[in-house]
Amino acid sequence: MSGTGPIGPVVKVAVVQAAPCLNDLDAGVEKAIALIDQAGKAGARLVNFPEIWLPGYPWWIWLNPPAINMQYVAPYMKNSIVAGSKHDHALRAAARRNNIHVVIGVSERAGGSLYMAQWHYGPEGEVIWRRRKLKPTHVERSVFGEGDGSDLIVTQTNFGRVGALCCWEHLQPLSKYALFSQDEQIHCAAWPAFSLYAKLSKAFSPEVSVNVNQIYAVEGQCFVLSSCSVIDQAIYDMLVQSELHQKFLEVGGGFSRIFGPNGAEFGENLPPDREGLVVADIDLGLILHSKSAADPAGHYARPDALALMHNRNPRRPVIGFGEATRKVADAQPKGAEPAETLEAAE
Repeated sequence: MSGTGPIGPVVKVAVVQAAPCLNDLDAGVEKAIALIDQAGKAGARLVNFPEIWLPGYPWWIWLNPPAINMQYVAPYMKNSIVAGSKHDHALRAAARRNNIHVVIGVSERAGGSLYMAQWHYGPEGEVIWRRRKLKPTHVERSVFGEGDGSDLIVTQTNFGRVGALCCWEHLQPLSKYALFSQDEQIHCAAWPAFSLYAKLSKAFSPEVSVNVNQIYAVEGQCFVLSSCSVIDQAIYDMLVQSELHQKFLEVGGGFSRIFGPNGAEFGENLPPDREGLVVADIDLGLILHSKSAADPAGHYARPDALALMHNRNPRRPVIGFGEATRKVADAQPKGAEPAETLEAAE
């Protein structure tokens, strides 16, 4: 309200706008750590990265037929990050060193499958959650598997409740409502660069995509930290191999934004081809004003007429039972658990 000071709590946040090191996980992790350090020096308590920023979004799936794209399959899988790996631990160490929350988009490799994931590290280097995109979009399904209802999660931090979605998950009303119903206060939105089909399809345009994030903030009465990749010249030269490709993909596409619960923008936006951080102080108390007018999962809801069924149980391809199963399970080392601390992992 005009003439009043902050309601609080006030939190400094940072949103990444940067080109990934496409198909180079080592270089990508090194660059991610540099950006985490930059956010930490700026005093941010949370930094959000774009969709599949490690090892980069596979833009070729929108440019070529599958036979041509086979050349990318093995390199992309080899450079996709594994939970509990040295790359995972390096990112966790960076979060702990900077005393910062990190939400980063990754291509997660689990066995022989890839998943479009977002990993949330806490300021002690702990894993808060690892979520997967519930349904990859269109040709993304030729590369990535699906998540499940347990991936629609909002968790309490020491400054607010944080949730996340990837790209066109923001066009899924039920997924959005699942997060709204968990009292989400800070939403980490992950997007690729808005330079694919930008002039060919309005639905892919920066205008529509940016507006989707703004509407999410207003619908959920929350802050949206929308992080977007950049197509730099190196990525463009790697992918653009014909005149037709030139019509499909452009350099730039960075439109990272921070929106408040009333749709207002926060921070200083960067030009579409510039890499860096959008940093802002956000007053979570502003949510109270917006919630008083419209709380979609509270006083503004009509559960007697419309309600959401949300299956939060993880979906597993094999459910073992019996004595033999227990013996085998006991003999196997456990993988990284969601609540695992960095010290325990080391």
